[in-house]
Amino acid sequence: MNLSVAAFVSALAISYVATPWVRRLAIRLNVMVHPGGRRVHAKPMPLWGGIAIFAGFTIAVAVIARLSPQYAEFRTPILGVLVSSSIIVVVGLLDDMREFSAIIQVLGIVLAAFVLTMFGIKIQFLSNPFTKSDMIFLGPVFSVFVTVIWVFMLTKTMDFMDGLDGLAAGVGAISSGILAIMAFYAVQPYVALMAAALSGACIGFLRFNFNPAKIFMGTGGSQFIGFVLAVIAIIGAFKVAATMAIVLPILVFGVPIFDGLFVIMKRFKDKRPLHIADKSHLHHRLLDKGLSHKQVVIVIYVMCATVGGAALIWFWWCMARLRTG
Repeated sequence: MNLSVAAFVSALAISYVATPWVRRLAIRLNVMVHPGGRRVHAKPMPLWGGIAIFAGFTIAVAVIARLSPQYAEFRTPILGVLVSSSIIVVVGLLDDMREFSAIIQVLGIVLAAFVLTMFGIKIQFLSNPFTKSDMIFLGPVFSVFVTVIWVFMLTKTMDFMDGLDGLAAGVGAISSGILAIMAFYAVQPYVALMAAALSGACIGFLRFNFNPAKIFMGTGGSQFIGFVLAVIAIIGAFKVAATMAIVLPILVFGVPIFDGLFVIMKRFKDKRPLHIADKSHLHHRLLDKGLSHKQVVIVIYVMCATVGGAALIWFWWCMARLRTG
């Protein structure tokens, strides 16, 4: 069996089995979110579903990766992903219990991104549209800065998407599945393995999170998904070819990125603090148009799959051109 497929199946099974256990734990410890404000659910719901997603991803990657004959070559970046993402999950789980201020969440993401760079996972070049050179190489300091910005941006945009039952988990599954296919065809086995594991973990959790949800993933889950997607893009799609370095990841994550940008611009326009939640997100606007909860989620799934599919087709075309010279 292909190791990526094995990672997908393993992560799905672990997440599926772990979610009911995590749900009972959250209820016992009263880690609950209550209706009101921008929240659209009608009764208190347990949080901490991110534990199941994290467990599925981490166990699958840690175990399956060791079966690869090339494990020694990519042991360090895998360790970097597991260690740095653990920071995201711990801060997120504590936030679900304590409701930290926005600055603490920001510092947690920045710390995790900085730790990631210590394992050598950085954006080291950007495509250059103004010269004959295909890329602009970044210095050691600036590469860390750009990496932290990218990781923070995608981590928060996925956090923004966690507003309806099954929305963030489904978008995460679609996006990571597309990245897994790209990495497989780009002959990046450990990138494909991690992306497949994330997709499987999201789908396993989705069984209990799709409307009507029995558990929410919480801050730890949504930010973990966004963080890992950002990291996979750095070590995967960003390095396929310089001409695709910027556009491909933006296409794959197009829906959450543009939703996040729209929300930020609207809050600027309305002179409201960026960290104060509201109902200006895409899913809220679709609900206001009269769509049902499930219809909104399915519409956004289709949007993500369509944009991601376009990115995949362009990726295959670019890869074919590279291989034929």
